Amino acid sequence: MCSLACSLLLLITMGEYEKIVIVDEVGFSRVCHSILLEQGFQVESLVRAETELSQRFVDGVSLLITSYPFGKSILSTASDSAVPVIVLVDHVGKEITELLEELENCYCMVKPLDYRRFTQLVRDLVSNTVFHFGGYSLV
Repeated sequence: MCSLACSLLLLITMGEYEKIVIVDEVGFSRVCHSILLEQGFQVESLVRAETELSQRFVDGVSLLITSYPFGKSILSTASDSAVPVIVLVDHVGKEITELLEELENCYCMVKPLDYRRFTQLVRDLVSNTVFHFGGYSLV
């Protein structure tokens, strides 16, 4: 868990437009939202249709978090965006792999999540300290 000094540094270095959008089922969205808020992130949860999502990208989203298959249609929309995406899956198979291959900046994590690793990945993505060649990475 990040110390108080680390959390304060994170808040100072986060810009006005660095926000995270979670598009997932209500249960996981609440858990994820709470964990990331505790770490000092600007977080917004959406459980509605993807029609709101395209406007959210325009408004300065720095990270999108969703799960598969819940966010399948959203992932198709995100394929045209440079915004990093974290996709949470129950298992990795052919269908999800094909979908991930269409994304430019995607990180896939298999559930159950290691929440420390998850928050570290979020922190790295929001602060742009992850070097990524494009495509997707299994984390």
